[in-house]
Amino acid sequence: MKCNKENIIVALIVAIFLTFNFIIFTSLLDIKPNEEKLKPKIVLISHVYTNPYWQYVKMGAEKAAKERGAIISYEGPNVANAEEGVKLINMAYASKVSGIITYVQEEEKYIKVINKVVDAGIPLLTVDSDAEKSKRIAYIGTNNVQAGVEAAKEMIKRIGHNGNVGIIMGGKSVKNQIERVNGFKEYIEKNSNINVSDIESSDSYLIEAELAAKKILTNNLKIDALLCTSALDGPGAAKAVMNMGLSGKVKIISFDDLPETLEYIEKGIITSTVVQRPYNMGYNSVNIIMNIIEGKKEEGIYYTDVVIVGKENVDEFKKQQGEYKNEQ
Repeated sequence: MKCNKENIIVALIVAIFLTFNFIIFTSLLDIKPNEEKLKPKIVLISHVYTNPYWQYVKMGAEKAAKERGAIISYEGPNVANAEEGVKLINMAYASKVSGIITYVQEEEKYIKVINKVVDAGIPLLTVDSDAEKSKRIAYIGTNNVQAGVEAAKEMIKRIGHNGNVGIIMGGKSVKNQIERVNGFKEYIEKNSNINVSDIESSDSYLIEAELAAKKILTNNLKIDALLCTSALDGPGAAKAVMNMGLSGKVKIISFDDLPETLEYIEKGIITSTVVQRPYNMGYNSVNIIMNIIEGKKEEGIYYTDVVIVGKENVDEFKKQQGEYKNEQ
């Protein structure tokens, strides 16, 4: 009988111990979700979800979010589509997120939803492409007109003051693409006799860029160079030039520093590229949103710089990029 009592007491002690530990364990499991709920949630809406350029924007945003104690939700249309972009903003608005960072496909289609979000007290920034007519708090990205000017200067440097140029742009209704082309054309018209023979759109797709380049080069037999204004246009044009046996004969001035672009520069297929700072765009955007959440005043335009990379400096550029990424 005494033995049974002792066994019962031991069993009760073990049961209490196990129950106590279970409670502690489950409470610890709940800490992370509760902490996550308290963190500001910022939605980053890209041009096209899978576009490699936007992965750099995402990386910068995630780095800043980690430093500032926020959560990044990366979204974007599967294909370039203004209506889908607007829909994603509305979804973020309905979710009552802490802030929105968005690409603008077509300004006029975005103004209403941007104004609605800002009027509701949710800070919204535009990135890479602006909607300056809206109530957006700030724009973070390249001065796209000036980037077009820099591309024009590089074109004159590479082919001289005379020649015929074809342009491949990532969408004929996309604001930042229009601004780059306008900046380019205005500068060459004032400072050279270069003629723009043809303009085609890739909608920021690699295969479409290749097809656009082939179309330009087939329809215009005296093309001296191609200007490619979005990230995937340069590699697409490079494929077309190689397949048509025109490597070295047709210059290519591209945008951005995708690994393929830099490889084509090393091979002498792409002549040079206007490199933007997508990582900085994402990083700066999140910091501005967090500053606003913390009560600081932030508004206006925050330009990120560009740099020209060609065969003569591509090795040094890649070295700097490697060192920079290792610091992240």
